Amino acid sequence: RGVGHLDRTEEDLDLLTRLGVASYRFSVEWSRLAPRKRDWDRKAMDRYVRIAARLREAGIEPMVTLHHFTNPEWLANGAAWAEGGAVGEFLRFAEKAVRALRDHVRLWVTFNEPNVYVTGGYLGGLMPPGKKNLREGFSAYANILKAHATVYDLIHAGARETPAVGVAHNMVVFRPFAEKSSLDGWAARVAHTFYNLSLIEAFRTGTLSLRLPFLYEEEFPVGTRDKLDFLGVNYYFRLFLRLSPTSIRGPEYLWEDRKGRGLTETGWEVYPKGFEETLRTASSAGVPLVVTENGTAETNDRRKIAYMKDHLRVLHRLLREGMDIRGYFWLSLMDNYEWLEGLRPRFGLYRVDFDSLERVATRSADFYSRWIKRHPDPLKR
Repeated sequence: RGVGHLDRTEEDLDLLTRLGVASYRFSVEWSRLAPRKRDWDRKAMDRYVRIAARLREAGIEPMVTLHHFTNPEWLANGAAWAEGGAVGEFLRFAEKAVRALRDHVRLWVTFNEPNVYVTGGYLGGLMPPGKKNLREGFSAYANILKAHATVYDLIHAGARETPAVGVAHNMVVFRPFAEKSSLDGWAARVAHTFYNLSLIEAFRTGTLSLRLPFLYEEEFPVGTRDKLDFLGVNYYFRLFLRLSPTSIRGPEYLWEDRKGRGLTETGWEVYPKGFEETLRTASSAGVPLVVTENGTAETNDRRKIAYMKDHLRVLHRLLREGMDIRGYFWLSLMDNYEWLEGLRPRFGLYRVDFDSLERVATRSADFYSRWIKRHPDPLKR
């Protein structure tokens, strides 16, 4: 049921118009389009087409994400990303979605946070498919990037408007828990290289190089060189790593309130300085950047607005310096289902009553709307 967005499309589009946003990012759910293998639900696709068309009519640029962690049940029970089976099935789905939406959609995200999907699903066992296998995880990562490369060409072929195709890359500022600990420092460097840099380098070189010293090293040709029109950046927090010489489970990760700002309702540190560091690192990809996610789970509007102000100040300072940042998406329009956390965290500009599904504007929505009115839309460049 979630927040009932598909059943309240017109109401929610009115919220977007009221905010004054220039673009709206949403996902096409694979399992809705193909509830059974290669059995396509035309009505479901038509609903997404109507949403995209309605956004364009309202002067709001749709940004469509094709894969946001979830797979159809029939795929999860059969073909897997770690082997090759999921790639062909995803390409069939992507072709259906792109052909249906291409007259209304210019901005595309092929995959949301492939590093999170691999880390959570194949290394940490925290999300489907719930595995803890380095080799399978890295093979899945390579297959996802190969799928991106093919979909990139698919979207560009025959497009009426020049499209922009990217991925949304989750980036974390990693720090050693103890500054003087060589083990903690080593863990932070390895995490940064694997989690933040490997995807960026794959788009620069066409090869996914994955290295966990003493555990695993392999290179995968993925064909992604020059197949990225923008890099989406999802930024939320800094993470401290602690590694004991006697640990066989790897480093421990922790959030700490070292700046006195208080942790968010998801237990994350508020660290706007890391936003700047992350964007500077992301700019090494050599393509325009779009902040595809930034936000905080807070029921206290004062704290949510303070978070927003601090991160938007960073954004505008970097824009004044000349960094090529084409857009900023706050997460999220309304309270939503948060991965691993359920309905508890409140990220929304609009509060949702999960019994009635009523949407109620918050003070942070008013602030964001005023900020938008004062700043031009960088996606129009």
